Amino acid sequence: MRILMSTWGWRSHFYSLVPLGWALQAAGHEVRVASHPSLVAAITSAGLAAVPLGEDVDFAEAFAGRIGAVGDLDRPGAQPTDRLEPAITADGGVVRFADALLDDLVAFGRAWQPDVLVWEPFNLAAPVAAAALGVPGVLNLWGPDSSVTLRLDPESVLGPLAARFGLAAADVSPHGDLTLDPAPPPLQAPTARPGRPVRFVPYNGTAVLPPWLHRPAARPRVCVTAGTMMAGVGLHDRLDLTRVIRSVAELDAEVVVVVEPRQQRGLGPLPANVRLADAPLAIRLVLPTCAALVQQGGAGTTMTALTYGVPQLILPQVSDQHFNGERLAATGAGTWLAPEHAGGATLRDAVGELIGDGPARTAAASMRDRIRALPSPAEVVPVLTALARRTRT
Repeated sequence: MRILMSTWGWRSHFYSLVPLGWALQAAGHEVRVASHPSLVAAITSAGLAAVPLGEDVDFAEAFAGRIGAVGDLDRPGAQPTDRLEPAITADGGVVRFADALLDDLVAFGRAWQPDVLVWEPFNLAAPVAAAALGVPGVLNLWGPDSSVTLRLDPESVLGPLAARFGLAAADVSPHGDLTLDPAPPPLQAPTARPGRPVRFVPYNGTAVLPPWLHRPAARPRVCVTAGTMMAGVGLHDRLDLTRVIRSVAELDAEVVVVVEPRQQRGLGPLPANVRLADAPLAIRLVLPTCAALVQQGGAGTTMTALTYGVPQLILPQVSDQHFNGERLAATGAGTWLAPEHAGGATLRDAVGELIGDGPARTAAASMRDRIRALPSPAEVVPVLTALARRTRT
């Protein structure tokens, strides 16, 4: 069977597809990963075959002014999702990435003739291509489905893309014929479309295990990270990382900071109990040794911590980070703080509670067990095979 995966925009988007790609290859299927040329290095370093198509789009420029801030979350009844972007628009960054990839994606699909097309959230080129090629489509979620909080007008957003191939917006399904869902209840939003469960397998890029991770920590270890997207779009100054790190370091703990190089350069002098990790250090290597995680709220980071049963504190700044903070709180495996509280005694005390053997640790262990009980990517491969077979029949 030939599987065409399509990814867009940013390397962490691609990371969610890697374990399924590995499982498909191990089962003997041909896998190709089509994306913008800038993602070739991320794809090939994961051991998958890259197909560079279309043109690169500057991520920071495409989303400038369109990634919303948290806003006022101290008002009574406020939730992180109250300040999400209200819509995916016809002139927005998501559509610009689809526009730059779509024609070449369909052309390659017609030449290579895949049996199934797999994509990740907010990839609009892939579902249009699947409809144009007449092959089944699979949406592989990277965590809780934050699309439930957004508005998308199919006619204005999907209509022009579909019309290139004589299709209508109604012919295109962004959720595909099958949705693979790694978020067990209560993590998944109650209003999300039902999907087929699949186990989340952490992949955060290439990594090297440093000597200090060869042995257990002498005292509770807390990881502080800010993901990759914030630095990539030039928004790394929205969160005062130095203040966050110093607040956590007031605890009797070892603090490990895993951030992008440009964020490292912005940090001032740090306390003696803070270790600044050398890159590359994927968080899947450090989190199994941690008592707690402080992070920005990215889906991959959130799911990786839940996979290892690590209680976490989210400091949401933009976009779906707000949604992930809300969903994490629903599980009891952690909490979130508004930006104005991302430091000082409030943050220190919140992390102190996570380190202890309290309800958050119990809930995190429960979520770990729920995730481990889901079918592995290898167990889902026959589902994709059957989907392709039914379509051909």
